[in-house]
Amino acid sequence: MAEGGAHADFYARIAARKLLPLWIDTERFVPAKPTPPYAATVWHYDEIRPFLIESGGVVTPEQASRRVLVLQNPALDGAQGTTRTLYACLQLILPGETAPEHRHTLSALRLILEGEGAYTTVDGERVPMGFGDFIITPAWSWHGHGHDGDKPMVWLDGLDNGLMLALDTTFFEPSRGKVNARPELSDARYGANMLPMDRHGGGRLLRWPFVASRAALAKTAQSGGPDPCDGYKSRYIDPATGGDPLATIACFAQLLPTGFKGRPHRTTEGAVFVALEGEGRTIVGGQTLAWRERDVFVVPSWAEHRHEASSDAVLFSFSDRGVQEKLGVFREER
Repeated sequence: MAEGGAHADFYARIAARKLLPLWIDTERFVPAKPTPPYAATVWHYDEIRPFLIESGGVVTPEQASRRVLVLQNPALDGAQGTTRTLYACLQLILPGETAPEHRHTLSALRLILEGEGAYTTVDGERVPMGFGDFIITPAWSWHGHGHDGDKPMVWLDGLDNGLMLALDTTFFEPSRGKVNARPELSDARYGANMLPMDRHGGGRLLRWPFVASRAALAKTAQSGGPDPCDGYKSRYIDPATGGDPLATIACFAQLLPTGFKGRPHRTTEGAVFVALEGEGRTIVGGQTLAWRERDVFVVPSWAEHRHEASSDAVLFSFSDRGVQEKLGVFREER
């Protein structure tokens, strides 16, 4: 559209009244397809770990509340995060330490990457941590951490910070004192396929042990051939509801057999992947992200990608697909 003097005068006069013409920059604000402002990126654990260990001498959990390094997407200029909606962070806790309890409206998950002997608490319930375990902290739950082992403990934190900031629904309540913990109930709650009622009127599963998830993937692999795009992929569910364990975040585990070469596909979810076993690569557009055990990588929304595995590999992933499906906007193209 030609922009003459009359147009400029009109725009100046309506701007003085705090008005903006919708027809200006329409493609920018209502694009024809997703245009995420973040990039496909990989973080190699072996390169990050020395900085995590060094941070143990820089700040204590009491000083920092949480000793955490954010996996910052390099394309998110001026904004903090791993995708636009999600944070992926690596947290370190050393033997004998505790991280004070707090709570917030952000939903959070833990994926244990290194060490043993640590635990997290969720509303006072003590939840043990082992490699590959998937643990949740639902929104507004009191939670803290402690470590009774003798070696450093590292896990990945996944949170919906960006989404909560966009919705202006972030609330945070700081520590109410030391970590308080009673024995874990969630295993007993579901181990016998029973669902006892707790003091809040309903049961809740907090931990999905990796040994069980890995066994389930292996059993699935015996039942037929892999999906051409995703290999053998399963979604974590809350057995009490049949839905996602967290309201806004969907979580998955997938097995890629040796030599797997997936077909290209894309979805509207922004996804963070963590390699728990094996090695391979993911090609995102024209970019190749090579990964091995404990590496983390991002596949942006609507980015065509495919996975390849040079050995049997297990990937954990989490994304904003959970909230997209609730809103009825999730799309996939194969």
